[in-house]
Amino acid sequence: MQLKNYNVYFFFVILIGVTILAYFILKPFLVPFLIAGILAHLFASFYRMLLKITRQSKAWSSLLTCLVIALIILTPIILVSSLVVSEVQNMLDYSSQNSVSIESVADNVRYNLSALPLAKFIALERVVNQETMSNAVQSLSQNALVILQSTYQGIANIVLVTFVMFFSLFYLLIDGNKLIKKIMQLSPLRDNYENILIEKFNSITRATIKGTILIAIMQGFLGGVLFVVTGVSAPILLALLMTLSSVIPAIGAGLVWLPVGLFMMLTGNVMSGIIIILFGALVISTLDNFIRPKLVGKDTEMHPLLILFSTLGGIVLFGLAGFIVGPIIMSLFVTLWDIYYLEFRTQLKEFNK
Repeated sequence: MQLKNYNVYFFFVILIGVTILAYFILKPFLVPFLIAGILAHLFASFYRMLLKITRQSKAWSSLLTCLVIALIILTPIILVSSLVVSEVQNMLDYSSQNSVSIESVADNVRYNLSALPLAKFIALERVVNQETMSNAVQSLSQNALVILQSTYQGIANIVLVTFVMFFSLFYLLIDGNKLIKKIMQLSPLRDNYENILIEKFNSITRATIKGTILIAIMQGFLGGVLFVVTGVSAPILLALLMTLSSVIPAIGAGLVWLPVGLFMMLTGNVMSGIIIILFGALVISTLDNFIRPKLVGKDTEMHPLLILFSTLGGIVLFGLAGFIVGPIIMSLFVTLWDIYYLEFRTQLKEFNK
């Protein structure tokens, strides 16, 4: 009997050790694998439809589904990228044809700052002058190479992550149900609890993607229109930045429209800056603060503050994919504690007497 117990203990020690090693081996690919799992779930019905068309050919159906997903993702990226490149080129051409001295830029900034109520308490000549402006330009130039190197590294990383994601997606579409059944067989949880977790994963995935993408498109479109109307340079580039930043709840879009509005005011376009800030605060941010909780919070049954923290934490931990992965993990965390309460509520009531 004792020998049998030792065998069990030894087996679990080996199992835990190998599992830890396997985790570190697979760690670089966990995020693209999670994204592939989410995409496989979202396009499962489309994959099943293709199965009927291809006479139950799983490989062809999965390959066609991956191609459709790639087109959906890449088409808007290519279109927007071409517009952004065009705008950047126009900005470079304009700056080369209309070069101004650093001193004139400093004079312009000082002149506009002097109109502010608190300007008399600030030594503008010491804060904004040719030396400080030159230092800022020099610092930007010195960091340009680092930024460029980071960009190339980022592109290489994106290519690798994209390959792993689509490779995983291909097999998850084919064998995803088998994987879920295998996990359920190994899980000691009751079947009804496992079904609750699966349903929660499905609902939070749909709600997060639906809400985030809809809000991002709306805020990016409104921001682009706003920047065009107010005469801001590179409106499409700024609208793209607003679309990307809007994945952060509550504060995302404000990271773009607020600095742009302040910059317009400081460079003499006071009315345009005021319009941008007012429209951003009253209209663009309202979309986030009122629509996101209804679209995301309603289906996930999570407090808006928890949605904010899980999104921010997810982005810090997993990168851009964290805006989906973070809320999913947090929702499963909350659900597991709900299951814990359902399972042990009698004992908890006894302890709390």
